[in-house]
Amino acid sequence: MLHNSARPLRTLTLLSALALAPVAQASEVVTSIKPLQLITAALTEGVTSPEVLLPAEGSPHHYALKPSDMRKLTDAKVVIWVGPGLEQFMVRPLARTDAKIVTLRPDLEAHLHQEAEPSDHDHGHDGHHDGHEQEHESHAADEHDEEHHDHGAGNDPHIWLDPMNGLEIAQQLLPALQQALPQHSVQLQQNYEAFASALQQKERAIAEELAPYRDAGFFVFHDAYSGFVEHYGLKQLGYFTVDPARKPGARHLVEIRQQLETASAVCVFSEPQFTSAVVDAIISGLPIAQGELDPLARSIDVSADGYLDYLQSMSDSFRSCLAKKAD
Repeated sequence: MLHNSARPLRTLTLLSALALAPVAQASEVVTSIKPLQLITAALTEGVTSPEVLLPAEGSPHHYALKPSDMRKLTDAKVVIWVGPGLEQFMVRPLARTDAKIVTLRPDLEAHLHQEAEPSDHDHGHDGHHDGHEQEHESHAADEHDEEHHDHGAGNDPHIWLDPMNGLEIAQQLLPALQQALPQHSVQLQQNYEAFASALQQKERAIAEELAPYRDAGFFVFHDAYSGFVEHYGLKQLGYFTVDPARKPGARHLVEIRQQLETASAVCVFSEPQFTSAVVDAIISGLPIAQGELDPLARSIDVSADGYLDYLQSMSDSFRSCLAKKAD
C-alpha cells in the first residue's frame, strides 16, 4: 500500500520540478564569430544574450555548420556576419532563415585562401558574387600567394580589429536590433551610446600606450591585423601566411629569416590555435622576442565590456613583445 501511495507523490514532485525548470529559448540574436558577438553583447546588455556559431577551436575560413548551428540560424530574429569575403560557410545556410541578416561588408573580395581551394568549395557563392568565380585565378606556388596578395586594411575581412570599424559595426547593428526587438528600442539606444563613449575613450588610451613602439618592427603569423596595425601606426614588416591553415612557402620563410637576421624585426607573433613550430624554427638562435595574438578573441569573456577588453588585450600583447627590444 505504501508503495502505491508514494507513486502519485513522486509524480507530483517531478511535475513541480519540471514546472520550475527554466525553459530553453532560442537565441534572438546570432553572430558568426566571437568578435561580433562581443560588439553585439555591448548593445544587447540587459536585453538578450547573443550566441555565436563558430566554436573556439574553429576557423571562419574552413568551418562547416552543424545541425545545431542551423537550428540557431532558423530560430534567430537577427543574424550578423561580416560577409562572404570571410565566412563562406554562411552563404548557403543564410538562404534558409527568415531572420534579419546584417551583412557588415558585402563588398569584400573573397579571402585569398578561397582562391586556392579546390573547385568544390566554389559553390558557396550562391549568387552573391555574380561572375566572381570567373575572376578566380590559380596560383602556382605558395610563395606567389604570400608575396603578392596581402590584404591591406581596405580589403582585410578582419574588420573588427580596427576600433573605429568596431564603432561602425555597432552603428550598423543598432537599427537592425531595434527593428527586431522594438520593445527594447530605448535600452538598445542607451547601450549603443554607452558603448560608443567607452570605445572612444579606450581607443585614445591604447593610442597613448602604443605610441612608444611605432618604430619596432615585427612579423605576424597570419595576415589578419592590418586594421589594428594601420590604425595605430605600428610597423608590421610582414606575415608568415595569408591563411593560417596553409603552410607558408619555403622561399617566403627564407626571406623572413633574412629580415630577422638583419635585426629589422624585434618580435614575431604566433596565434594560440595553431602550432608555433614554424615560428620557433625560424627564430631559432636569434635574439627575437616571441608573442601571441588572437584575431578571434577566444579567451575574452562575453560581456558589455568584452570588445573593449579584447582591444586592450591586443594592446597588451603588442606592448609586451615589442617592449623587450624597443626600450
